[in-house]
Amino acid sequence: MSQSSPLDAVSSPPAAAHVGLSRRSVVAAGTGNALEFYDFAIFASLTPVISQLFFPSGDPLAAILSTLALYAVGFVMRPVGAIVFGRLADRHGRRIPLAISVLIMGVTTVLIGVMPTYAQAGVLAPLLLCVARLLQGLSVGGEFGTSASFLVEHAPRQRRGLYGSFAFFSSTAGSVLGALVVLVLTIWMPAEALNGWGWRIPFLLGFPLLAIGLYLRYRIAESPEFEAVKAENARARSPLRTLFREHWQAFLTLIGICIGFSVASATAQAFVLTYIRSVVGLPAVQALTSVVLATTFGVFMVLVFGHLSDRYGRRAVLLFACVLTVVLPYPSMLVMGSAGFGSALLGQLILWVPVAAFGGAIPALFAELFPTKVRASGFGIGYGFGSAIFAGTAPFVATLLIELTGDTLSPAWYMTAAGLVTLVVVLTSVSVRRSSVS
Repeated sequence: MSQSSPLDAVSSPPAAAHVGLSRRSVVAAGTGNALEFYDFAIFASLTPVISQLFFPSGDPLAAILSTLALYAVGFVMRPVGAIVFGRLADRHGRRIPLAISVLIMGVTTVLIGVMPTYAQAGVLAPLLLCVARLLQGLSVGGEFGTSASFLVEHAPRQRRGLYGSFAFFSSTAGSVLGALVVLVLTIWMPAEALNGWGWRIPFLLGFPLLAIGLYLRYRIAESPEFEAVKAENARARSPLRTLFREHWQAFLTLIGICIGFSVASATAQAFVLTYIRSVVGLPAVQALTSVVLATTFGVFMVLVFGHLSDRYGRRAVLLFACVLTVVLPYPSMLVMGSAGFGSALLGQLILWVPVAAFGGAIPALFAELFPTKVRASGFGIGYGFGSAIFAGTAPFVATLLIELTGDTLSPAWYMTAAGLVTLVVVLTSVSVRRSSVS
């Protein structure tokens, strides 16, 4: 008897009641995701400013590396958050962890906005910033897997790819909003004011998102698939033990897919701005404008690929994403490095195609990997570990590669290597059968 693929479950999603995804459910899940990644976007967009305010150094590159390391710290707690919130979601429902995660992220984002700088508090300032980033990582760790599972569980069977893609769509939209806010402030404020106090404004603007997100998530209905499991008394007593005893192959497959996706998406969303400002030398306004335009393009491409994954299957879209992650990083960075706004924008647009393809297919695929009783844990913990190891470190590794090799295109080879690993995983582990038509 042949051994089944760990992704064969994708071809036969659980037979739960099909309830149309309500507008409130989409907005509630999306607002929280947007808040989570709004902060990560403004932190990445303000890296040159934050590096000087919290890590003063005679070497600008050393200050930037310190800030990017702190960016990575935000990912360290993701697996912990996924374990804590995943168990809560699988035992007691999706609504509670969704509300708690948005509360933690919103409060810590606002706290960063009132935090003292190194000049005001000395070494205490970067320590407080580190604690805030750890709490935000805890929040994000419990957010994405639970919200994506929530969306997929509300979706009609034939449209899980599209509705699942709203998880990455909304998070990327939050990134666009964050970059747009920083862009407006950069245009509107003198550099001295932005570096002195204006950098706090984007963090403080997280409060309205917190209030809206918390209100909406408090009012949403529970996932129908979880309610069915609860009614049948089929919840796992220990979701973590069940996950690693019965679904470890799917868990490893998920992490393998995360490698290429995490490196490519973190490069596009967190590293590129620093690269085109510090390495290419593009002025701040032009650099931010190019990032906003490219990310906006990526936002809507995510939904396109989510729809295509329903029509042609998750595997086909994933293979497309992997191949492009292998072949496009070098030409995209080559174009990006050619001086000029148009080149920077075009290079980012090229890079966003495989990122959007991944983002459109993986939310539904990762949710379908696991049965409802361990879905939030399996999705969240696997994605948490994958993003912590590969996404959180990608900007730091990319900057370090440039420093060590002297080659400004060296980050492209890192993305290519990650894409190759994920390509092998998809070819060997993902079922050929199309999930959406079985």
